[in-house]
Amino acid sequence: MARTQTMASIDAQIKKAQESVEKTKARYDAAITELGALYDRKKALQIQELASALEKSEKTYEDVLKFIKNGKF
Repeated sequence: MARTQTMASIDAQIKKAQESVEKTKARYDAAITELGALYDRKKALQIQELASALEKSEKTYEDVLKFIKNGKF
């Protein structure tokens, strides 16, 4: 015979599931924040590398912009 559940037991299961969702969402939000910070750090390093390469290059700022926009020097 099928076991019948009480309203209290279902409510307890609902509460447990809600708590699980809240914990999972908190971990997800923290992971998203960390990922965003890592992307920001990567972008900063890329900009730094690009500026360093431009300094060492014989090309002017205008030459580099022209190349980026048109694909030619």
